[in-house]
Amino acid sequence: MKDLSVSGLRPLREGIFLFDDNGRPTALIAGRCTGCGTITFPARKRCGVCDVDGPPEAYPLTGEGRIYTATRVYVPSALGHQPPYAYGYVDLPTDGARIFAPLMGDEHANWEPGRAVKLGFYEVPASKMPGMLGYAFTPCPRGDDA
Repeated sequence: MKDLSVSGLRPLREGIFLFDDNGRPTALIAGRCTGCGTITFPARKRCGVCDVDGPPEAYPLTGEGRIYTATRVYVPSALGHQPPYAYGYVDLPTDGARIFAPLMGDEHANWEPGRAVKLGFYEVPASKMPGMLGYAFTPCPRGDDA
């Protein structure tokens, strides 16, 4: 993924990005259940914990977390992602959420559980999705893993 340096990219999915006054993405928007407070990304219409049926509150995620688990993929995707690429579950302790997300950065990054990561916004690197705004977590420098 290349770093997002130009505006005009189409969001991967409507309603999942928070933008600043200049149109740059600043956060992912999750949903917080109005019944029990459970946070989900992307937002769900019905809570999977307390079964409240109704729109959740919009909740901007902090974007800093730790890898819960990850995998590297070594085959091209149907959308045109070229290998290797990685996906994983990231725990966002400040938000009390775990989300599934792409992992980007150093091709040789060690995506071991517990590794500190931070959110970034990029153009999706899939040939069948040109001009699409996406997101991924990138590894923090080892000094930030403490």
